[in-house]
Amino acid sequence: MTTPLTLAETADLLGRYRHVEFSLFARLGERAPSCEDAAVVVYLAGASRAHGFRAALVEPLLPVSDGLPVAAELTRSPGDRFDEALEVLAVAGHDEELLDALVGTFYPEMAAGYAEHLAVAVSPADAAVHRMLRRLLADLAATTAEGRVLAPTAGGTPRSARVHELLEKIPGPFGPLHRTP
Repeated sequence: MTTPLTLAETADLLGRYRHVEFSLFARLGERAPSCEDAAVVVYLAGASRAHGFRAALVEPLLPVSDGLPVAAELTRSPGDRFDEALEVLAVAGHDEELLDALVGTFYPEMAAGYAEHLAVAVSPADAAVHRMLRRLLADLAATTAEGRVLAPTAGGTPRSARVHELLEKIPGPFGPLHRTP
């Protein structure tokens, strides 16, 4: 992204942010109780809650205007590759593989997507989006740092490599920007 986003482009992207955050909220919350290590259970439960918090930060910024879809229509998956990456991330298996894929791959990809949008959210009309993106990035950085204590490797497992491969094809966890002509 190099030029500011239109209202419709912003609405589309914010809807996908909300979907990604809600999806991770649900999947990590479901997955946490099946982890073997109590510290991982606690971390995933907290990470899940952080995703719910971030989804709630996005929701009030979804634009409401004639001609724009409503929030429920905007809140949609970035695509099949994201859905598959989420399945690979949360599949049963070793706690270390899940943490590595989450903290070593998924979270850095999310941070990169948010940072890319932040770089173009500079106009006065984007002030609220700019603040929200800074909050999303700060909270995601804190959640990532907490996870790094439990998963010091960064993207070294086969699960992490598969998640990266899938997200790279979208591209990124939020999907491509749909620019309006």
